[in-house]
Amino acid sequence: MAVAQPNLTGLYRFTSLARPVDPSYLTNRALLIVLPLLAVLSAGVAYFNDTGDGPLSAAFSGALVGFVAWALTRELAPDYNSVAFVALAFAWVGNTAFDMNQVLLAFVALLLVRMVNRSTGLPARPFDTLSVFGFCTWAAITTQQAFIVVIASLAFALDAYLDKSLRLHYLAAAAGLPVFGWLLLGESNVFAGDLAGRDWLLLGITALGVALVVWTSREPVSYCDTSPDRLDRVRVNAGLVIGWLLAVQALITGGHAAWLETPVWVCVIAVLLFGVIREARRRASAERRGDSPTSP
Repeated sequence: MAVAQPNLTGLYRFTSLARPVDPSYLTNRALLIVLPLLAVLSAGVAYFNDTGDGPLSAAFSGALVGFVAWALTRELAPDYNSVAFVALAFAWVGNTAFDMNQVLLAFVALLLVRMVNRSTGLPARPFDTLSVFGFCTWAAITTQQAFIVVIASLAFALDAYLDKSLRLHYLAAAAGLPVFGWLLLGESNVFAGDLAGRDWLLLGITALGVALVVWTSREPVSYCDTSPDRLDRVRVNAGLVIGWLLAVQALITGGHAAWLETPVWVCVIAVLLFGVIREARRRASAERRGDSPTSP
């Protein structure tokens, strides 16, 4: 039997990784209302508090940080729209209060997670592969975080290995290793020297949180953008791991300040907190019903 091909329209005719903010969906309409409000609030804060940024610059920064936090969290937890708005709010507060404005790593995470979880329903095209590889290399050079390339190679390898694999990405994964070596020979940072015990403790806690969310996750109910197929549970979990690893490498490479420099950590922590709360509620509900907490 022939497999039905997806009906590709708009940007999907050219790329498999772009996801337009379609206003026909309620959550997208809400985002399109919230972002201008964030811009106005950011401009007002900059004007009245004399933060050092001009109102126009602050408006753009506040809206951009809020958008990328929302978009990344939607990829990390595609079934839970509310978590994305929680991350958006936290990221905006971080941007306003702590100058959390480094969004480059968040866009790297967004592309890699989307490539792995296949939220569009499409495998990456050759142009997508080259673009993501080049973008990750450029981001590693710009931020002096060589481990970005290693995690990108892992993402390519996962996409080549998991269900509906794209075997070409084994080559992309292998190509990242000499790039990593070349970056190490340059001036890229490897390990920061200012991490304290509490930083390593928090890393351990988030690692346990990722393990818990992955272990207790259910089959997604969200559908791919271009087909009637639901997202794959293993791919969604793999995308969460990639996002967490990018946040970890930012901290290990950039030092203690990385907690507040990029919204990636905000997105990851929002997803983990929601996952822990969701599992606690599920277990409490199961106990009230007299069921086993581990039963589906």
